[in-house]
Amino acid sequence: MQTGPTLTDIIKSRFDGLTAAHRSIGTYVAGNIADAAFMNIQELARACGVSEASVVRFARAMGFAGYPELKSEIQSSFLTQVNLATKLDRKLNDLQPDEDLIRTLLENELEQLTKLPAEATGKAFRDCIGLITSVENLVVYGEGSCASLTYLMEFRLRRFGYNITRINESGKDFFERVMHFPKDAAAVAFGLGRPSEELVVFLSQARKKGMKSILITDSMFSFIAEKADHVLSATRGTLGVFHSLLVPTLMCEALILGVALERREDSIEALKELDRLRNAYGYPRYAGLTASDEER
Repeated sequence: MQTGPTLTDIIKSRFDGLTAAHRSIGTYVAGNIADAAFMNIQELARACGVSEASVVRFARAMGFAGYPELKSEIQSSFLTQVNLATKLDRKLNDLQPDEDLIRTLLENELEQLTKLPAEATGKAFRDCIGLITSVENLVVYGEGSCASLTYLMEFRLRRFGYNITRINESGKDFFERVMHFPKDAAAVAFGLGRPSEELVVFLSQARKKGMKSILITDSMFSFIAEKADHVLSATRGTLGVFHSLLVPTLMCEALILGVALERREDSIEALKELDRLRNAYGYPRYAGLTASDEER
């Protein structure tokens, strides 16, 4: 339990005496502690728009020997200050009970969509579609809220004829699932929010088994991104706030439609075959569509 001043307290107490560059770093770290906790010095400098040397000098201005000690304090602050409750609380602070919540959320999501990097909708995106269409087997990983995206991808692509292995476990059960992967497969990982150890292990195992991988993430941290062959950024804002799944869901659906376009004839024929099988057994059955005996 932290009893002394927090890193935010230290930054505030020394803020007036800082240079402009150091103020930029202090403001960013205090407001984005969850993101800064996972950044290396290059990523933090880039996020603040300053040089790496400025980050080192900022660390010393805060009383630390250098950046490693500052990062250690940032991570300690993250562990004590950021949790499920604080993330939701920060989100609710930006909302008012009497406002149009649907409109507000849509406006927020549209703002995030405009921040999607060009590569997410350009060559990197096309390369991901190319990878998926080059295989018949997919291993899809996502835990927590990301699990819903794996269900969506499995549901859609299985209809197109793909063999899908879906992994949603965490903890010791997770390791049972990543011991053996199908041959001639590709891996798709959804890594949203705080990066988990399981995400890193999944991508590492995929590479060890000779599988190409796609990472869909809202946090472009190098220590994770470097383990994937293709990375798509589904930006949602700072990690320290509750976010919806709209942007990553849109990206997931776009990948699915991209695959359908590339394998148009096969995808449509697979759906026709499913319809024929359903029809042979009297499906689909829609409530309110067929007249009941009393109505005849």
